[in-house]
Amino acid sequence: MKSCISDNKNKFKYTNFIQNVFDFVEELQLTRDDLWHRFAHQFDHDADFDAGWRGEYWGKMMRGACFVYSYTHNPKLYESLSRTIDDIITCQDDLGRVSSYDISHEFDGWDIWGRKYVLLGMEYFLEICTDDKQKERIISSMCRQLDYIICKIGDAKEGKLPITSATRHWRGLNSSSILEPVVKLYNITGNKAYFDFAGYIADIGGTDVENIFNLAYEDKLYPYQYPVTKAYEMISCFEGLMELYKVTKEEKYLTSITNFADKILERDFTVIGTSGCTHELFDCSTFRQANTTNGDTMQETCVTVTLMKFLYNLTCLTSNPKYADAFEISFYNAYLGSLNTERVIEPSIKEKYPDLIIEPLPFDSYSPLTRGTRGNGVGGFRIMKDNHYYGCCACIGSLGVGLVPKMHLLADDDGFFMNMYIDGEVVSYTKNNTPVTFITETEYPKKADIKIRILTEREVSFDLSLRIPYWSKNTILKVNGKSIEVIKGYTKISRIWKSGDVIELILDLRCKAIYPVEYQDMILMNKVVWGKNYMVSTYDTQDINAKRHIALQYGPIMLSQDSRLGFDMSMPAGVKVNDDGYVDINVLEQSKAPYTNILQAEVPLINGDYMLTTDYSSAGKLWNKDSEISVWMLNS
Repeated sequence: MKSCISDNKNKFKYTNFIQNVFDFVEELQLTRDDLWHRFAHQFDHDADFDAGWRGEYWGKMMRGACFVYSYTHNPKLYESLSRTIDDIITCQDDLGRVSSYDISHEFDGWDIWGRKYVLLGMEYFLEICTDDKQKERIISSMCRQLDYIICKIGDAKEGKLPITSATRHWRGLNSSSILEPVVKLYNITGNKAYFDFAGYIADIGGTDVENIFNLAYEDKLYPYQYPVTKAYEMISCFEGLMELYKVTKEEKYLTSITNFADKILERDFTVIGTSGCTHELFDCSTFRQANTTNGDTMQETCVTVTLMKFLYNLTCLTSNPKYADAFEISFYNAYLGSLNTERVIEPSIKEKYPDLIIEPLPFDSYSPLTRGTRGNGVGGFRIMKDNHYYGCCACIGSLGVGLVPKMHLLADDDGFFMNMYIDGEVVSYTKNNTPVTFITETEYPKKADIKIRILTEREVSFDLSLRIPYWSKNTILKVNGKSIEVIKGYTKISRIWKSGDVIELILDLRCKAIYPVEYQDMILMNKVVWGKNYMVSTYDTQDINAKRHIALQYGPIMLSQDSRLGFDMSMPAGVKVNDDGYVDINVLEQSKAPYTNILQAEVPLINGDYMLTTDYSSAGKLWNKDSEISVWMLNS
């Protein structure tokens, strides 16, 4: 796969619940000029006097907003983004800095991290910007920002501050993640100084303890065994290395990137599609996810969304469908589960901060796996001087749904790769600029049947590769009623397409029982020594109750208990599992659940009864004990 289709040219229109997600984030967050103004003006005073991260809010939200706009083309959203771009440029000081840190405090804490997000926000806006003069102002601003950083940060032998010393946190991992926008700005300007600075950052390798890019290349350790295990920041660094690889074509970089990704999917990818059962740290969560001793702050939304973006870029880079498979799991479970669709106030806010201006945030920060509740704290919580508050996960969340159209349909010179099956319409173009419309009719992921109609102005030859998910063991595929052999991964159909051609795809949506991975003990790097800037190892033993749990996967969706569904989650369910490992669930057409859901299913029990479940992403949205949930269900 050589390139992705440009979202500025393609047109997507969804007609199911995914459209509702776009509407939700635009209304509750992205078209709110008060939020944009508040976040931009964290840069006209020493907002992060406490070494905080208020400086990340603007760029995080801008990046997600640009992705969302690529789908919605909402003129109200574009106007908001254009205004806030001009607004933030006015916050640039005489030295060229756009920083939430006073110059006397700069290059500490999360300063470089915040500046990274300012650059990224501007760079992604350039992709949708229609005003050439505004583009010039943005590029000029970015160059001034990066020129100032380069004159201060670099090789100590040149009298500069090393990138890994420009923070007090995570041994430099957060500051080193500026690699991504540095490479992007080099691509925009061709300024060799930016390329050289990117090379310097890559050579340092992320931390002052060890070069994590080399660790990934050597492929001996898992990310949870690295000396620093902060998942979100580490993935961000590898995103930067990916951008550098696209420029240099250095094979060592590509090997490091894919080794790192594969190690995550092997040892730090849970059933809901994200990482980390210890706060936001890699911690072998694939093995540890069914432990009842993990705590409430786990499976962070920042990690989920960053991982989704990484998986999307990996799919474009490698054409390997396993990354699209993982993306789909993340989206339908951890990501959609984080949406605050009930507009609940996080329970601790009113109690701890009664004088704040309190309003619901659009996203939750943490997701439970064993029996628990959503709404266990606002990740990245910070109070601003106007008495409002916000959080990191709330800012990054819109990016997740904005990635869906990008992942949906990719292209190379030979044709298209369809990765997502969503009810709606996609208009795209062949390499010869011939328009092709793909109309998908489906209730997937609730139902297995997918019909794709092709509309073209004339007969046109191209390849269409359909992703066959790893869990679909028995798949049926037809074109105009004629059966096509199904190939694992991508099934490629090469033909001359005529308007009205119909593809029928039936996926194997049998419900699969999943059991915890058995382990005895392991050494983890998941104890943070706050204030000392290092981590120490801990000795982890598997919770004796872990093996008593079961998880149920229906296609890309995980089923979940919810205390509102009538089953006592403190009691073992006793799920009736067939000898082949599948469970004969009954997917319901008529609603029995007292809340909106994607799918609800009755699960057969060995005592002859049934247990009502819904998709994990819809469960637990009251964020309190009235809606406890569990994806790892007590079973024995």
